[in-house]
Amino acid sequence: MLENYFQAKNIRLFYVKTKSEKPPILLLHGGISRWEAFETIIHDLEKYGCVYALDLRGHGKSSKNTGKYSLNDYVTDVLQFIKEVISEPPVIYGHSLGGMIGIKIAAHYPELVKGLIIGESPINLEVLRESTKSLTKWKNISENNLEYTSKSSVEGNEVRKENALMEFMIKSVLLTDLNVITAMVDQFDDTFISYDIDQLLPKITCPVLLLQGNPELKGIISDEDAKKALKLLSNASHVKLKNAGHTLHLEDKKATLDAIIPFVKSF
Repeated sequence: MLENYFQAKNIRLFYVKTKSEKPPILLLHGGISRWEAFETIIHDLEKYGCVYALDLRGHGKSSKNTGKYSLNDYVTDVLQFIKEVISEPPVIYGHSLGGMIGIKIAAHYPELVKGLIIGESPINLEVLRESTKSLTKWKNISENNLEYTSKSSVEGNEVRKENALMEFMIKSVLLTDLNVITAMVDQFDDTFISYDIDQLLPKITCPVLLLQGNPELKGIISDEDAKKALKLLSNASHVKLKNAGHTLHLEDKKATLDAIIPFVKSF
């Protein structure tokens, strides 16, 4: 993969790109994560498109200490990235925060999005508010530069998978600007003021795939919220992953790809 930086307005964004000449696929990670969250599925997806994955502002290798981490700030960055780097409408797979960004772009700039995969992005603002409260533990880890010790290095695939996911998340937190977490937790209303599902989803005209994790495994989209989203969207399909929670492709790569690939191939 090619690695590069893109100079957006007052901020530098790190991104990777595959070498395929096929139509573009843009991967947008969740909050306090980084492009590597998609690393295990990028090579599967590049068979069907030229894959771009970037670090959002304040995350990974992109610029930090900007002091501006509202949802609209992320949207502005990605809009510029699509126009100046990709230069044609991509299929967007946005996970969590990345899906929220994709929703706003698809709603307000339909000419810039060919298709949208919403991966475990909150449909209910109160669910989002509650989920952001859990970020305080990550803030403590970041402030104190704590290290994670695995529960077990010997027993079971599930334990090893859980440890690998936790270790990835810890590293991601340590590469995230603390102000990102502050914006999500302490400045919630200002950060997400523009995220109104009832207004946004009906404006989306491109094909949409809603990927729902299992609420019993800490997925944040309830069955009721999934039904609501599908009623508001004019052209949407829905897949619920039984064996994955919120982090979808990191918990069940095969099921996630089985849902995504047919959608991507349809364009």
